[in-house]
Order: sequence, then C-alpha cells, then structure tokens
Amino acid sequence: MVSSIEGSGSVSKVFEQQRQQVTNQQEEQRIKDQQQEVNRQAQVDSAAEAKRNDPDDRKGRSVDLSA
Repeated sequence: MVSSIEGSGSVSKVFEQQRQQVTNQQEEQRIKDQQQEVNRQAQVDSAAEAKRNDPDDRKGRSVDLSA
C-alpha cells in the first residue's frame, strides 16, 4: 500500500495517506457500531412486542367479558 519513500515531501505524503486511511477506518467502524446498535434496539423492541402479544403473558391485563 505504501509506495517507496523519496525525500521528505514523500514522507509527509505517506503520513497524510496513512492518517486518511485511519480516519476512513474509524468512520467505517463508527457506522458499523451505529448499525449494530440500531439492530440491537430493533431486536429488543421486537421481543418486547412479541411478549406483549403472548396470550400466556396477558395475566392481569385481560378483560372479563362474562359480566
């Protein structure tokens, strides 16, 4: 990835390229982490919704229609 170094100008260019690569990798990781959190929250919400709709878990929330 890193080309041969020729003179101090090239050294600073290489450092700049490396810095940019690190910045890009950090941004990609931040996006991945953010997406994982969105997915995790969606799973939590989905599980909570499934539990709310579970007929066996409606104790105390059912309405007695026999009266």
